[in-house]
Amino acid sequence: MKPLVTTLLLITAVLAQTAVVNRLPLPWGIGPDLVVLTVVAVALATTPMTGAVIGFTAGLAVDVLPPADHELGRYAFVLCLAGYLVGYAPSFGMRPYPVAALTAFGVATGFSLIGLLIGDPRVSLAGAASAVLLSVAMTMLVSPLVMLPVGRIMRYLSRDDFASIAGAPWAAGSLRR
Repeated sequence: MKPLVTTLLLITAVLAQTAVVNRLPLPWGIGPDLVVLTVVAVALATTPMTGAVIGFTAGLAVDVLPPADHELGRYAFVLCLAGYLVGYAPSFGMRPYPVAALTAFGVATGFSLIGLLIGDPRVSLAGAASAVLLSVAMTMLVSPLVMLPVGRIMRYLSRDDFASIAGAPWAAGSLRR
């Protein structure tokens, strides 16, 4: 059940990002990144490896679907790395919203740096700095609308993983009578 729901959450986020958010006529040209928030919420509730796979597949979908105007795999690489690192955040006791802010900053910065390294003519240092800050601000503005429902769904699904053995007498380490 958990893989199916996770897949549906990612498909919803990718389609909302590519079909709605990326096509909004915002005056500054940058919108919130719903895919990053969904990857963060899923990776916080799973393992680093699952976070990496989720990040890669979601990033590759955003790379392939229109209106993508960048190199194939650029977003997939950055989101794969982000999902992997976010998967370790619960072991350090980090809260979800600071993790989301750091991840949004890291993904936007990584995406811009890769553009600079490969010579994308649309990326400059001054433009990248303002785009990163604006992207993080917009993403964090909508973060409660994405992370709360996705986080609750993931917690609900995680809680049911071992429900069948929770009442077993040997679960506490000894037999009970």
